Amino acid sequence: MKNFIKSFSPLFKRLKLKKYLLEIFLVTTALIITVAALVIYAKNNQKVKEEIEINPPSLRQDFGGQGKIFVDVSGAVKKPNLYQVDFGARIKEIIDRAGGLSDDADVIFFNRNFNLARILSDQEKIYVPSISEINNGIFVQNQLTLDYTTPITSTGIANNAPTDNINLNSATIEELDQLPGIGQVTANKIISNRPYTTIEELVTKKVVNKGVFEKIKNLISL
Repeated sequence: MKNFIKSFSPLFKRLKLKKYLLEIFLVTTALIITVAALVIYAKNNQKVKEEIEINPPSLRQDFGGQGKIFVDVSGAVKKPNLYQVDFGARIKEIIDRAGGLSDDADVIFFNRNFNLARILSDQEKIYVPSISEINNGIFVQNQLTLDYTTPITSTGIANNAPTDNINLNSATIEELDQLPGIGQVTANKIISNRPYTTIEELVTKKVVNKGVFEKIKNLISL
């Protein structure tokens, strides 16, 4: 009888194994999926890190002095173009990048009206007027930096403009932002549409609407 019962021992073992076969399969599958997911995550994470190291963000502009900005330089310079410079760069650096002033630039006007130490802003436009543009009255002296030992000889609206008016052709974003109804976005548009021959071009060039123009027309000049 004892031997008879022992003869069924292999069968009992198989039945016991089958009882836990599903649990073993599920646990094994779960482990395989978990390991595979960890491997894929590690590879993707490494790839993202490599991309960040290879291609760092170049347009990030924070006020801690990091990042890049874009400045449009045109007019009487040797290499007018769109330049990418470090945040915190100054006008002198961007003029040097543009090859310096061209032969037709009005050097005296430039030295009097452009502050080489001024820090540039993103999306800013720097336009250097030529001698002919100065002689034709398109640009006048910036009253804030003018050498008052030399008289102004210019024509147009600017002759009767108050001395503390903001010059559309040379004002900075910060100066334009002080005008009523003008924020930094509109200030950038004003700079991007330079040069101006009349203040009314703010409306004709669709930089500002008539309502805003009426508010600022007595506060601006050329």
